[in-house]
Amino acid sequence: MKLTVIVPVYNNRKYLKQCIQSISNQVYKDMEIILVDDGSTDGSGEICDEYEKADSRIRVIHQNNMGCMEARWHGLKSSKGEYIGFVDSDDWIAHDMYQDLMSVAEDKKCDIVSMGYTAVFGQTKTEIDDNTLYGSYERGVNLDIFLSNMMHDAAKGQRGAQPSLCTKIMKRKLLLGAFERADRKITMGEDAAIFYPCCLDINRIYIIKKYQYFYRIHEESMCRNMNINTICEIQSFYQYVQKRFFKYQSQYHLQKQLKNYVWLLLEQGLQQIFHIRFKRTFLFPYTIIEKGSDIILYGAGEVGQSYYHQIVDNHYCNIAAWVDKNTCDGRKIIHPARIVSLDYIKILIAVKNREMADEIMDELTSLGIHRERMLWVRPQEIPIV
Repeated sequence: MKLTVIVPVYNNRKYLKQCIQSISNQVYKDMEIILVDDGSTDGSGEICDEYEKADSRIRVIHQNNMGCMEARWHGLKSSKGEYIGFVDSDDWIAHDMYQDLMSVAEDKKCDIVSMGYTAVFGQTKTEIDDNTLYGSYERGVNLDIFLSNMMHDAAKGQRGAQPSLCTKIMKRKLLLGAFERADRKITMGEDAAIFYPCCLDINRIYIIKKYQYFYRIHEESMCRNMNINTICEIQSFYQYVQKRFFKYQSQYHLQKQLKNYVWLLLEQGLQQIFHIRFKRTFLFPYTIIEKGSDIILYGAGEVGQSYYHQIVDNHYCNIAAWVDKNTCDGRKIIHPARIVSLDYIKILIAVKNREMADEIMDELTSLGIHRERMLWVRPQEIPIV
């Protein structure tokens, strides 16, 4: 048996059939499917039993409600595959996802193969480019580059490799060790608590630029039940991963990467504690802007508005001007031509893609502004996962 796919199930009757069918209809056939019913009360467990009767590759485990981490662990202990994949029961996958992942794993002799995902909100599907690291990373060749940037790529101001276990296949023996050591009380960052420590023990990882996992954003996933205890949960995550990283000391900049990653979790948690509803939010690039400095913020779209509110809410730096030639109102948002005489240190360009940023830089250069004063990093969307 080459592959085991594990699906934790808890009260997802509405989406469960689409999830299971997308796995059972995979082009790749040498696999088993383990459905772990985590004490569902809405009939999800009975749906799992129906699929077990219809497909000999499907096994069902029923347990009392113990949470996602325990459900995955019970499925993992029962698994027979050399590689393990996970799918959340409200999501689904493309019919060739595991074919593509397994082909790379077998051809390149990888411990982990990963890809991106597609966020689905209503009828809108968006491919999420949540990695800066792509291709092959091998011990003794270039794995050090991966390990030094996996949680936080300092040069680009975002994660190097997103940690979701659902977009990957991983060697079973890696996961067994990680789950045995893991603090299964962790409820924030549980995927990261497994994935990143695993990477320290691998010989090769390969990240492909495909987006065949479909992550469904709906009311339940948008509004996780977060409260002030969230901060304690993040602290538990931090303390656990810090212990796992301890023996590496300053190697791979792991402690610094961890702190940057935890900041992202705090940003996510605090937003929900204070009842900010789900919307596309982009993390302000704190690592490249000095606290208390004077900046010009260029861009009043989704990214610019997100940066603006984080600056104001956190009193992080001073906005000498907010600029956008398409939405300027002459008061709060001004035209770029008016910034020439202003005092500032840097211009932060808040747009989504490199091409647009380059166009803005060219326009600013034509106004006599030096490029050394302009900053752009690819915006990092804060996922609610």
